Amino acid sequence: MNRQEILNKINNSPMYEYHIAEVPQRDGMLLFYLKEDLEGKSKINFYEKAVDLIYSAADIYDVTLVEWSKCRALSYYKKDGLVDIGLEDFDIFARKSPEKIRIDIVEFIFSIKALKTQDLEEIAHITCFEDLINYIVNLSYTEVVQTSGWYDQYDYEE
Repeated sequence: MNRQEILNKINNSPMYEYHIAEVPQRDGMLLFYLKEDLEGKSKINFYEKAVDLIYSAADIYDVTLVEWSKCRALSYYKKDGLVDIGLEDFDIFARKSPEKIRIDIVEFIFSIKALKTQDLEEIAHITCFEDLINYIVNLSYTEVVQTSGWYDQYDYEE
């Protein structure tokens, strides 16, 4: 199967808990997100999975959590070998889905810079969103992420 056939299979099948969108302007970057009808029903700890993704797989570009009940969006991303958390412009999301505002759901979106067709073929056999995340977390990575935090950088005992 080629890349587009795999994406079509996943996106057009009701068996999968997620969708994948390709971003051609970004050299084939892929966006993964939970299907809308499953939002608010998933038992996944998205905050834990966001940290797992950003620390474990160096090809992850960012992970975004949209907290609709709190009207905020947070993105986890890498910068200079460290992991940063940034507050996103919630209005961007609110304009697309105003009906979700103040509803107790967390939308989870992550993007990965590139995946080999071989990895996509493996992903085509994974229907559960949490299993997909775990598979991507366990992919071999090419770039080391610095895991030392600010506790190692600053001495507060002065």
